[in-house]
Amino acid sequence: MTRIIYNHQIPSDIVDLIEGSEKYVVIISPYIKLWDHLIIQLKSTLKRGVIVKWYYRTNDVKSKIIKELEGIGVEMYNIDNLHSKLYLSERLGIISSMNLYEFSSTTSQEVGLITDERKMLNEFKYYIEEILTNKPIIPKKSILDMGKDFFGNQLKDDEVEEKVETNKSYKPTFKRTQSNGDGYCIRCSTSISYNMKSPYCKKCYKSWNKWKNKDFKEKHCHQCSEDWETTLLKPICLSCFKEDKK
Repeated sequence: MTRIIYNHQIPSDIVDLIEGSEKYVVIISPYIKLWDHLIIQLKSTLKRGVIVKWYYRTNDVKSKIIKELEGIGVEMYNIDNLHSKLYLSERLGIISSMNLYEFSSTTSQEVGLITDERKMLNEFKYYIEEILTNKPIIPKKSILDMGKDFFGNQLKDDEVEEKVETNKSYKPTFKRTQSNGDGYCIRCSTSISYNMKSPYCKKCYKSWNKWKNKDFKEKHCHQCSEDWETTLLKPICLSCFKEDKK
């Protein structure tokens, strides 16, 4: 879904975009004026391991503000003659006339567009990676770059998920991991009650409910929590679907 936003809605939706991110946030705002709620949300997001990158206009942001943002973990980059205003996560994108000034929403007439449509998000991502910076938002890593962390995570996954191997196929299936509920949130994989009509945890449902897009692609199977492209209408993976049919 894509909709137009105005004035005071814009800073609020930008903060919501930051809060709802899981992998990365890119902020493109030539001029910067911080406010408390924004800083609190940035700190919380960074603590969750989300990458936050901020692009600003060369020589037009005070060094004090740059140091404050770098101090909490934001990656700061300057670009000559920057005039774009774009805010992007892996789930939402906002393009707007407004710089990241909260008071601009009350002193200026501003307009923006917010979307969760995959095609448009990819266009925003293309602009950032191919036109503006010529760099990927998240650097790609080889297995050698991943080193011990990669192999350590693989071993940890093996401990959590018990593989059930068969003689007919080299591809393993998985028993359901232990949990307090019978199902998993299709967005964040949190343990929840198994309900095909309600495959979200409370927090993720609140985020989904803003748009009510039944075809929005999520990341986990509601039944086994494995990585799989699911939706509200199709919340389980193919393996679980076949198993349920038996």
